[in-house]
Amino acid sequence: MSGEPGPGTSKDAWRQWIREHRQPVTAASTAAVVAGLRAFIEAFDKGSTAVAGGPVPSRANLILFYRAMANELSLDGLADAVGWQRFAVTRTPPDGPLTLHPAIGAMEQHRYGFPQPTADAFELQPRHISLALVPGVAFDRHGTRLGHGVGYFDELLARLPEDCPRVGVACRDIVFERLPCEPHDVSMTHLATEDGVIAIGA
Repeated sequence: MSGEPGPGTSKDAWRQWIREHRQPVTAASTAAVVAGLRAFIEAFDKGSTAVAGGPVPSRANLILFYRAMANELSLDGLADAVGWQRFAVTRTPPDGPLTLHPAIGAMEQHRYGFPQPTADAFELQPRHISLALVPGVAFDRHGTRLGHGVGYFDELLARLPEDCPRVGVACRDIVFERLPCEPHDVSMTHLATEDGVIAIGA
């Protein structure tokens, strides 16, 4: 995208500009990102030691991901390929922070239109998560994530295990060189685009 905001532009101005200029997510982009993530998960699994037992999958097996809003890249195809039992999703409660639940089970519609677990769903704890696949309005090449401005996901990411990889998922057109960053922002460790999954950082 041309004419992008300058380095001193506010997060709100960046969000507005991106919403006005971003292109719709295509089936080809979705397929390429999903393929890259499948390969990344396979490699990640080989490097992890699974621990059997307990009512939830081991940390080596449980992946946090998201159910896409209309303008986000969907990872449902990844869950179809890898197995929905491998994944955890969030629920937005009436009050308080996001909660974590298995991606399988009863769902209801979130106010933003995507499925989320029902109020009686089994609750997982952040320590159960071994890998996080994270949505965003945009990302930069140094690990900064631009969210929707509510702060829910940053708060959740800060509760995940310190060694849990955090993979920003995006089409390449919403990856920029530098985005505004604040102290409470949680950086990504990797970025997944049509070009595959790469390690990133400040």
